[in-house]
Amino acid sequence: MSRKKSIEELKKEGTYRPDKHAHREAEAGALLVELPPPPFALKREAAAVYRIEGQRLIGQKMLKETDLRTLAMYSVEASVYVSEMEAAQVEGITVELPNGISAASAHRKAAETALKNANALADKLGLSPAARHRIRGAGAFQDDTPKTSAILEMMKGGLKKKVV
Repeated sequence: MSRKKSIEELKKEGTYRPDKHAHREAEAGALLVELPPPPFALKREAAAVYRIEGQRLIGQKMLKETDLRTLAMYSVEASVYVSEMEAAQVEGITVELPNGISAASAHRKAAETALKNANALADKLGLSPAARHRIRGAGAFQDDTPKTSAILEMMKGGLKKKVV
């Protein structure tokens, strides 16, 4: 039994038909080429993280619509980490308890929890090198940019006019 060709393969061959194949694209969870708004309201700092990391994931061809909620949750946790660490730096990373023992401040503990949550979500999104390798294999680290440009080749005299 032969496998069904991917949407990309059909488009490359010129045999893609939206009326026949579009449902497969939706089922497969097509990669996003543009970042939609977050699935729920985000504060300013979290919205900035959502935008920046979302664009990075789109650039790496790793973001699908099903990932948007995870990306938004990651953005919230990352912004909580930053705000709690800022508060901890102002009020102090450690506090002295009445019995004379030093302990981590409540802001530091909240920041550590947010960091732990953000790292777990980042791992699911492929934001770390190890996570990208697990998701895409060694291909995640290959350079997709062309090694030469048409202009550079033309300057070197390598490109010839095509005769039609």
